[in-house]
Amino acid sequence: MKKLLAILFLIIAIQGIAETVVKGTYETKGKRYVELTQTLEKEIFLNYTLPDNKKEIVTYKGLNYDILVSKNDLLEVYNRGRKEPIEDIKNKISYKDKKFDYIHNDFAELIENNKAVVYDRKNEKEINYLIKVKYSNAIFYDKGRGSLYNGYNFYADKEWTELALQSDVITQFGVEIHSSIGDNPYNRELSPEAKKNFENNKSFNQRKELYQRAMQTPDVTQSFSY
Repeated sequence: MKKLLAILFLIIAIQGIAETVVKGTYETKGKRYVELTQTLEKEIFLNYTLPDNKKEIVTYKGLNYDILVSKNDLLEVYNRGRKEPIEDIKNKISYKDKKFDYIHNDFAELIENNKAVVYDRKNEKEINYLIKVKYSNAIFYDKGRGSLYNGYNFYADKEWTELALQSDVITQFGVEIHSSIGDNPYNRELSPEAKKNFENNKSFNQRKELYQRAMQTPDVTQSFSY
C-alpha cells in the first residue's frame, strides 16, 4: 500500500511542470523569435493488447511512428457526434493522405486512454511509456503580428524541448489549433487593456526578459521552468 501511495504521489507531483523557451532567429525580411511554452500534463503507460484478427486493426503511419488501434475503437470515437457516421475505414492511413488529416484527434484520444499500440520504426520497438504535453508555440516578429499554435502532443521522454523547437508547428499526432496573436507584446508600448491582460500574468516579466536576451543572442536558446 505504501509503495502504491508513493507512486501516486510521484505522478501527482510530476504533473504540471512547465517550461518556457525562447529562441531568436534572423530571416531575410526581419528578426523574429519563437516562444514555446510546454506543460507536462501526465504520464501514460501503454500495455494495450491488439485483437488477434489483423483485419480488425487500423494502422496510422506517421513520420517516425506507427499507431495501431482496434478498428471498432477508432470508429466509435470517429463517429461520435457525427450526423453521418461511417461503418468502415481503410486499414492503413498515412500522414501524407490529406483525406485523413482530421482523424489525428481520434488517435490521440485512443492513445491517451491506453487503447493503442505505438511503434517506433526507427528503433524497431514498441513504445510502452509516453508523456502528454500541453503546448503553446508563439511566433513573434519585431514589426508585429505573428502566429500561435497550441494543443497537445505526446513524447517518449521528458526531453521534448529541442525536438519541438525544430518546427513552428510541433504536432506529431494530436490536436493542432492555429490563431493570430496580433502585435508583439514585448516590443511595443502596451495599451491599458493589454497591460491588464499581460501583466496580470505572473510570468510576463520573465518572458519579456527572455525575449530581450533572445534579441541579443538570437542563436542561443533561453528558457526558464516553473
